[in-house]
Amino acid sequence: MPETDPAAGRGGNGSAAHRPDSAGRVVQWAQEHGEVGGVMTSHRQMSEVLRAAGHDVSYVDTGSAARAARAVPSLWRRRSLHVLHLTRLWRAAQLAPLLATLPGRKALVLHSGSTAGQLSAMTPSRRRAVLRVLRTFDELWVVNAAIRELLPPDLARRTTVVTPFDARGVAARGTLPRDPHALVLATNAGLAHYNAELGVEAVRLVRDTWPDATLKVLAYGHQGPELADLRSTVAPLEWVDLSFDLSPDQVSTVLAGAEVFLRPTSWDGDSVIVREALALGARVIASDLAPRPRGVEVASLDPSEMAAAVLHGGSVSDGAGLVDTTLAEAASRALATLHGDDRTKR
Repeated sequence: MPETDPAAGRGGNGSAAHRPDSAGRVVQWAQEHGEVGGVMTSHRQMSEVLRAAGHDVSYVDTGSAARAARAVPSLWRRRSLHVLHLTRLWRAAQLAPLLATLPGRKALVLHSGSTAGQLSAMTPSRRRAVLRVLRTFDELWVVNAAIRELLPPDLARRTTVVTPFDARGVAARGTLPRDPHALVLATNAGLAHYNAELGVEAVRLVRDTWPDATLKVLAYGHQGPELADLRSTVAPLEWVDLSFDLSPDQVSTVLAGAEVFLRPTSWDGDSVIVREALALGARVIASDLAPRPRGVEVASLDPSEMAAAVLHGGSVSDGAGLVDTTLAEAASRALATLHGDDRTKR
């Protein structure tokens, strides 16, 4: 798990007295007011940690054309570290031309575990076009080693594997009662690759041994037909509770009170909520189809195998393919490089 800094606080812009000599300006290009989920949690944690360290962090809200337009004119006034957060590669092509004109250093964060699949599925010409766009960034930050391994050598050399989770940006939790038979899973809009219904079936099997077992489904994203189908599936089950768009603090509270977090996904990058569940003391049972943090118990993507792992324990991941380097740490290194470049030019 990422190491935590007990001296790092939550939020705030930091006072001048605590501002380090290497303090700089970081511009987050992300959906500041977008959907609740791992990407939002990730960039907010990163911002909180950097601000606590004395850095100036602001946003270009890529989820709102009007808010983004208001932020852009000031970006030429000072050399900055610009960090673009994406899950879909094609969006980089939309913003790269503007970012290329700005003074400073540019980093692209590829959050999604689907990134490798996106690259592999492209036609050769589309792939070449995407790789040209990636070369406009000084640094690429990816959430597992498999993504870096797909990149050509010149891009791999500027790529850093990071974890999108930073425990320093999680609200401290007091001692909460943990229900030994409470399970939780999360789904973005009920989309197929989250396999929420498989998780429900796994808990149904668990209840043969733990008849008091309950399942909390944390849904977020948009309320489309997939989520409606999931609601219909769980509605008759008194032991399932489905919530929608809980706040980050509410999610943390749920995880802190649960014994098991289920992650039956078909693919993953380095899931923020998996890391958070571990940090808050829950067991995590996850599918073995993606790299998992050290300590996660893995099982095949089958309800009976998932249920057996819950009841009897699963194979424990050694964390291969994932790292403990946080986004804030990668940003601090990039700022140091930016400051070094500035000194060289003087």
